[in-house]
Amino acid sequence: MSHFTLRVLTRRRIILEAKAAAVLIPGSEGDFEVLGNHAPLVTALRPGQLTAACQDGRKQVAVHGGFAIVTPDRVDILADEAHLKPG
Repeated sequence: MSHFTLRVLTRRRIILEAKAAAVLIPGSEGDFEVLGNHAPLVTALRPGQLTAACQDGRKQVAVHGGFAIVTPDRVDILADEAHLKPG
């Protein structure tokens, strides 16, 4: 399985930066999953939970608005607000 760099950022700080195999993103038109080598896209986010399968375990981040920028080897989540859930 192909991995990609996942970054979740707000204006103030980096919430998460990790290598991931998959991420489920709350897009404005509904949830969608990104795997490695995904086609490029930019989409708005709706408030919800982002779930990522990272090399060091599953990560969950609550996001509140913003944008997702996807390229084949990287996913950047530019959130208005985001909080990494414990666990």
